[in-house]
Amino acid sequence: MHAFLYLLISTILVLSINSCSEKSKSSSNDFSNNNNAYSSQLDPPDYNKLSAQNKYRVVDKLLSTLYKGIAPEDFFEIKDNLNDLKPKYEDNYLDKIKSDLQKPLNPEDKYTIVQRINERYQFTPNAKYPQYILAMLYEFPLSKDYYDMWMAYFLSNTILFSPAVELESVDYIDIHRVFQRLYTMISQDQPIKEIVYQHMISQENWRRFRSPEDNTREMMEIFLERFIDEEVPKASIACQNWYLTDDTGGYSLVIDYNENTEPQNILDTWVTTCYDFYRAIVEHKDFMPTIVRRILRHLFSTYSEEDINKLTEAILEKNPQTFRDLFNLILFSREYLLNAERPKNFEEVFFPIAYKIKWKPATHFFKSMYTIYWKPPGWSSLHDMKQSPFTYKLGRSPIPPLDYLSFAYYHKGVRELLMIERYTNDFDQYDFGWTGELIDNMLSGDDFIHYIFLATLGRKATQKELNTLNQIYDNLGYDDSFTYKDEKALIALDYISRLPELYLFTSIK
Repeated sequence: MHAFLYLLISTILVLSINSCSEKSKSSSNDFSNNNNAYSSQLDPPDYNKLSAQNKYRVVDKLLSTLYKGIAPEDFFEIKDNLNDLKPKYEDNYLDKIKSDLQKPLNPEDKYTIVQRINERYQFTPNAKYPQYILAMLYEFPLSKDYYDMWMAYFLSNTILFSPAVELESVDYIDIHRVFQRLYTMISQDQPIKEIVYQHMISQENWRRFRSPEDNTREMMEIFLERFIDEEVPKASIACQNWYLTDDTGGYSLVIDYNENTEPQNILDTWVTTCYDFYRAIVEHKDFMPTIVRRILRHLFSTYSEEDINKLTEAILEKNPQTFRDLFNLILFSREYLLNAERPKNFEEVFFPIAYKIKWKPATHFFKSMYTIYWKPPGWSSLHDMKQSPFTYKLGRSPIPPLDYLSFAYYHKGVRELLMIERYTNDFDQYDFGWTGELIDNMLSGDDFIHYIFLATLGRKATQKELNTLNQIYDNLGYDDSFTYKDEKALIALDYISRLPELYLFTSIK
């Protein structure tokens, strides 16, 4: 694609984001004295008031946040036209999703999925763990197991738990340990306080922040948003017998016998040992508000700090104790499903649309998407997009990088690896793309165009878009027969890949 087009798309996207931000700031007055307006769930009466298309958009917004998707034919009654869209499910489909997220997978089914991943995909030996996690997110169906996995992935890409593999003291095994600890403890519904405490005392945390001075300062700043320089030396004394060896010692956490015995007045209490210090962090009055704010800044990344604080207060009134409590309150809230506007990260675009357009991955796909060491010529990796998971010392940015180069790679990855790549050869393990299932329906003409738009954008095509695409088809000699559905789909998907709205969550009125 020409550089100008990349610049145009990225400029429009940034303008769209700024517009979202302005809307959120102006909307804060609507909720200034009503926290329930922020934390209330989208209940059946309000869901049922939405149009059929907006019901689909709400469901798609929730599923896309979870890196999943629902194809139009799975949501609507579709026969030979799209004139009168009617949902298949009369009840609130959000309740079905919530129910699915509570059901554990059968152990035999989990085993089958893991075996399929092992047999189907290639992974880089020294960087297997992040690639394997991406494959699990793609292969596992909506379930309690998947939800636990998604929460662990989400959290380990924030400032709270990032393994920070970009640092020389961190190894790929640390990604596995951080993710697995989160996944296991979340699946057991361990309290948020205990999960954070176990993370703070881990070697993985010390490999990220190596000295007592650096580690204690960062723990107070990250988990309490507390920036009191005078407390750092006192915290360092409490942790004086904890240290990380250098590279010759394998960057190992060592706790020696030189334990502090003199109480230190910090964190509005008295601590003596490093264990005391970490426990004081999770018991501090600012701990839960900070955890909530850190997560909200990702899911409501264009909201003002004033609105983030109001959301935080509203959520804390519900007294969430586990990450499941917390994410349920946020993801199923009216505010998120109807009003939140923000740019999507790569997984929120690619994985949901892949499902909806019947896309099939190649055996090396997840290896190529993650690794910085090897990828096919012309591929865009998450590293290129500056959205590499588990990588950055302070986690991923709440808003994905939208500078000229980063977004160029982002768009290139979506367009060339997803939208215009056609799967054609069952015998080629390196073939990938959307399959013939996408066009295997009785729709034709404008209805087929509408279907492609619904599957990718959650809306029908506008009259102007219909006129333009039909003119292109006519110029190429594509009639309304089923013969040219492949070519028509490719052209429509290529166009859609260039629309800023593809990369944004928008409000639903």
